[in-house]
Amino acid sequence: MIKNYILILFVITGICKPQFTDVYVTLDSRNVNKSHHFLLENLKNDISNYYENTIFSESNADLGIPIKIHIVIESIYKASNVETINAQFFTSNNLDLNQYTKSSTFPYRKGQSITHSSDFDPLSSLLDYFAYIFLANELDMYGALEGTTYFNLAERVSINGKESEYSNGWDDRWKKCKKLIENVHLRNLRFNLYELMYNTELNTEQRNKILLDLDDNIYYLKEFFPNDRNAFLFLDIYADKIGEILKEESMYDALILLSNLDVDNKLIYNKYLK
Repeated sequence: MIKNYILILFVITGICKPQFTDVYVTLDSRNVNKSHHFLLENLKNDISNYYENTIFSESNADLGIPIKIHIVIESIYKASNVETINAQFFTSNNLDLNQYTKSSTFPYRKGQSITHSSDFDPLSSLLDYFAYIFLANELDMYGALEGTTYFNLAERVSINGKESEYSNGWDDRWKKCKKLIENVHLRNLRFNLYELMYNTELNTEQRNKILLDLDDNIYYLKEFFPNDRNAFLFLDIYADKIGEILKEESMYDALILLSNLDVDNKLIYNKYLK
């Protein structure tokens, strides 16, 4: 429903806007010699400008996705007469998805233009990877598995990265992307919950169907839960709302299951079991 409003707005305005707003980039350069700080002084702005001015999807405009990026520079060395950076990236949408990559390598020249391209580039492709992940996560809220196209794009970027001369960290990013794609129960659980919370036009039949799907997705979430940090994060945020809905619908088996799986929020679920 929300997606339809966005698409209508896009048709009316005829203007395609970037998907990311409120881009906040921080940089930790304490690990490198101060002689390299001059090289890094524009990196934050370069990355912010890239996200704020790049259209990653012409069919999904004005999403207004916030993104927070913290970069830890581990080292800088010269290769083929070009300064090359090793860094960790911590990224978040400030809500229900965090992504961390402990190792990445890319050449960087001060003042260089970061451009969006289908060809692999060590820096822009890394930024694209995160963009597609967060874009896919956002679209999953508007329809069941709606973000699959963009998760697949992120996976393709990671495969190209694995095969490049700057392959550092790309195998790990590929595995993380695969995990996000394959955990369809968490993805559908998010969609079920957001529909129940925000779609005021559901009729009784539609609502009952979503509640059945919600029950199934909670049950099968146990297959991924022990090793999925994003499942923990999602439940930390929405445990109380999920508990409230399950109690209202007398779905006590689902409440008991969550109480046993999500021990950090056990007291919340138990509150709704009384």
